[in-house]
Formats: sequence, C-alpha cells, structure tokens
Amino acid sequence: MSKACFHHDDLSKDIIIEVSFCGLSEDEKKKFSIHLDEKNGNLTITQKISLKLEEGQSIADIDEEDYDFEESKHGTKWEATVEWAKLGEKPPTKTSIKNWWKQGLTIGVLNFKSLFDDNGDEPLPNTYQEKLGILWDKHFDTIPKQKVTGDEKVLGWKNKLKGNLPKFFYVPAVKHVNEDLKVLKTNPFGEMINWLTQNISDDVKKDFEEKTKTIVQDALSKIDQDDEGKSKIAFINKQLNTNLGVNLDCRLELKFGIPKISDIVFPSPQLYADDGYYSDVNSKGHGLQRLCILSLLRTYNDLKKITDKGDDRNMILGIEEPEIYLHPPIKRATYKLLRSLSKKDDQIIYSSHDSCFVDVGHFDEIRLFKKVKNGKPKTLIYEFPIDRLVQFYKDHYNRDVDEKSLRHRFGHICDETKNEGFFANKVILVEGDTEKYALPIYFANRDFDLDNERISIISTGSADNITYLYIMFNEFHIPCYVIFDGDKPEIDPDELTGKKKDDAKNKSQRNKELLEFVGEQADENGEFFFPETSVKEKYTVWEKRFEDVFHTPLENYEEIKGDAKKLYGTESKPLTGRYFADILTSKFPQKISPYVDKLIEKINSCCWEESCLGEG
Repeated sequence: MSKACFHHDDLSKDIIIEVSFCGLSEDEKKKFSIHLDEKNGNLTITQKISLKLEEGQSIADIDEEDYDFEESKHGTKWEATVEWAKLGEKPPTKTSIKNWWKQGLTIGVLNFKSLFDDNGDEPLPNTYQEKLGILWDKHFDTIPKQKVTGDEKVLGWKNKLKGNLPKFFYVPAVKHVNEDLKVLKTNPFGEMINWLTQNISDDVKKDFEEKTKTIVQDALSKIDQDDEGKSKIAFINKQLNTNLGVNLDCRLELKFGIPKISDIVFPSPQLYADDGYYSDVNSKGHGLQRLCILSLLRTYNDLKKITDKGDDRNMILGIEEPEIYLHPPIKRATYKLLRSLSKKDDQIIYSSHDSCFVDVGHFDEIRLFKKVKNGKPKTLIYEFPIDRLVQFYKDHYNRDVDEKSLRHRFGHICDETKNEGFFANKVILVEGDTEKYALPIYFANRDFDLDNERISIISTGSADNITYLYIMFNEFHIPCYVIFDGDKPEIDPDELTGKKKDDAKNKSQRNKELLEFVGEQADENGEFFFPETSVKEKYTVWEKRFEDVFHTPLENYEEIKGDAKKLYGTESKPLTGRYFADILTSKFPQKISPYVDKLIEKINSCCWEESCLGEG
C-alpha cells in the first residue's frame, strides 16, 4: 500500500470498496438475516483503507516513508432495542442472563422464556444464545430493532461472515503455476496435500532419513486410502483432468518427488503433464499452466465438499485476462468452461481485452470500464440491464418481448467480429461487407486509419439488424455512426404492386426507425420514405445503395467490374467493392467520391450524447 494507490495521490480521501452479495439462497438469508438490507435483501460490506493519523496530526506532518495505512470493514446490522434480545457474536454473561431472567422477557404476546425447558431456572449462556438465535429466525419482524452501522465487531466478521461467505480466489494476468503448487497451510494445494498425508504415522516420520525411495512409496500406498478404501491420489488426478475443462490431448498427474537424505519433510509434490513429453508442468506452456491453476482451484473446491461436511460454501473466482497464452479455439473452449462453471453455484468474474470472452447474447453480464479525461482522469463503469430493453419494447412498440427471445436474437446476429465493438472508442455500423471492405481502404487513402483511432467498422449483415447493435453499443456509452442504404426502388414507389410494394413499405418503415434511433425526425407523411443521399452528424444514408454513389457512376465501371470478376472468379459484391477501392486509391485517386472526406469529418466528430431508449 502506498500513496500511489489513492485517487490522484489524494490521501485525504479514503479508498472505499463496497461489495454487495445479491440473490442469496434461503440458507444464506437465514445466516445473515440481521445484516441484510430491508429493501432488497442484499448483504453489503464496505472496506475502507486510510492513512493512519494520530490525534491532532495532519498529512503534512508525516514523511511519505513513514506512512502507515489502516484497513477496516464496515457494515450494518439489525440490533434489538431491548437489551435482553440483542444477538451478539458471543453469548451474554451469566450475570446478565440472571438479571434479565427476573424480567418478563416478552415482546407483545410473545414470551421468550417459552422457548426454554419449563424448570424456571435461568439457562446457561450457550443455551440462551441458541434460543435467541431461534427467536431472531422465527420472529424477526416482531422484534423491536434498529439499524446500526459499525466495524468488524458489529459485522461479526471473523466468525459469522468470513466463515460463511463464498471463498474468493484470484488468478492474476501473469502467474506461474508453481506459485500455486507450494505446500502451504493456507493455500488450496497445501490443503490437498495435507489431506493426502494426514495418516502418516510418527514412526514413519522418525525413520524418514533412514529410509529409501521404496519405503516412501510403501508409505504412500498405505495412506492413499479414504474411508471407503478408494485412492485419494486417483481422485485428485481424475478431478484435475476433468476440471481442466478443455480437450488439450494432455493428461495431468500429481506425483511426489524422490526424497533425499537431507529432507526433513515429506517429499515435495509436483504436478506432471504428459502431452507426448512427460515432464513437470512448469516446463509446459503458460496457457496450459493457467488452465492448471483453474483446475487446481476447482479440484480444491471438490475436495472441500468431501472433507468439510455441511460446508456448502461456493467460491468466487476472479481472473485477469483469461485469454493470455491461449490459441483462439482454446479461448472459445475456455469461455464455454467459465460459463458452465457460472451456471452452478460458483461465480466467475474476469477482465478481458479479447472478443472471444465477450458474448453479446449475455450483454447484461458485461461491465464496461472506460477512462474519462475531462478534468482529472477517472474511470466510469457502464452496464445495460436486459429489463431496460424488455421495457423499451413494451413502451415503444406495445410488445411483450421474452428475455430468451432477445438473447437468441442478439446471439443470432452477433459473432466475435461484432463483439470487438465493446473494445472500441467508436463503432461504425454498416449494412454489409461491401462497405466494411471498401471504406477502410478509402479512409486510409486520406490518412485516416481506423485501427489507430480505435474505431471498429462492423457489418451488421442487414439494415434490419442495425437497430439491435446500435442499441447495444449506444447503451454502453460507445459512440456509434450508422451508414446504411435507403434502398429506393428504381421506379416510382407508388407504381409498385404486390410483394414489391410491400417490400418498399417495409424498407420505408425501417428507414424511419433508423433515423429515429439516431435522433433524426423522419417524415411521417406518406407510406413511402426514401431519404436523399446525405452525410449527417450521426448517420449517412445512400438514397439507393453504397455502390450507386461510389462505383456505378464511374465511366470505366464495367471495365473495373470485369477485372474484379477475372481476378476473383466470382461476382461477389464485397470482393468487387474491395477491388474498386484498391484500384481507385492506387490508380484513379481523383475519382474517389468526395463523400469520403465528409464521412471522415462526421466520424471524427461523432460522440455519445444520450440513451436511445428514452432514458438519460
């Protein structure tokens, strides 16, 4: 802990970390009832870190090398307003119970003494504490109480909270598996090894220096049995490989080192891996090592469920950048593994810079951290709850949309290439791959590099999909610029009939909705709406199609198009568009559409303004 840990080195403002546990089980609600928020039922704990100051001392009085920091945990607790009903961390004293027992000990018609054996004698402290707990469990709403705020003692941190809250394990971005393979009393691997070796006799330990490798192996075979006669080592090896969760064609094996005469402790265990070359896992790649760390933690949790009877605590796993050292297929498999873990009782929290670990279909699980440099730099966190989107469809379209339907819709139109928008400073949403391939080439010709500007150009696959992605990115406060085709028919829309007329109506309605989303008022008169080509602050629309503005007007259009077909062997529109952009920027730069410069200007000035769902 140092001065640099404080926001802008300002030691006058404490570091405050607030953690809320939500969605508690019935058993957890019972355990933590006196600490829960009466409105939402959440358990909230606040940790404060501050510079330690003596009375009358100021920050200026202390040299930086003499800084001493103190940490405290704070929370709330329901406390009875009558002394005899206060439920503390420890039982009350015999003297207090004796004095209280002379009183009525009633709350309305409820008689606390009725919970005890009817012999009239005051109970022992532990019995009194037990019955008081029952009183709070069964008559919580009846007990006269008040909310008090305090430190760890009020929280009952060491015994009640710390002993029942989920275990938290942290996997940093850069870590070697051998750090987790050290046998310590407090770390997961140490507890596993202690479980394996708990039956070693004192005689074996005394004779250890005189024994050979064979004796140690004999000792292992004797202790490697649980109560059911099954091999403990086999259980751990099986779980390590099962919990690896990814098919790497590599088998992990726990193995003990060969003892030396100088050893005075049990041989140091090591984890081995066989991927065609059998060796210590530390000599393997960092990707495998990081997966081994996850496997160790999951195996540890499996072990605790066997050894700690009645301990139903789950774990919270915090991972920095799980994508490090992993190939794309393994990244996707690891993401699926993390999702499968989170579907059970365990919780997964991770930070990532990789689109493989972001799923638009689960956008409500994403928390986007962004640094803001207006004035003093600060970090803002954005989220988009799915209930806001459900409510929007109800209010705006009078439609009750199912949450599952929305997830499937987003999952259908989105893939990893669209997920990258979450990591961009800005997003350009285009209708198809033609624009996605061609526009970056035109922009680069004007020294406007989208990658350097951290701008993602994303093909939505269809103009009908633009609104979905626009909502998504905009609600995460990511500036979006929209480019789409107006799709005006070649003939007067009023002369259309049948399916062509219906199609024109649908596209007109789509055009109106798109403009509405970007804050533009569309002309509501008439059943057809096809705006003229224009480049605006938040969007660009081509009256008909992108190609009709950039390529078709060229006098040598057919020649260039023919050359593209010869080169690619196909009339693919995206490839043809890319070929046009390559040819025009390299051979005919004077023929590049002037709209390119206008687009660059508007994209550069595009910024986030407000929610498109009618909220601030």
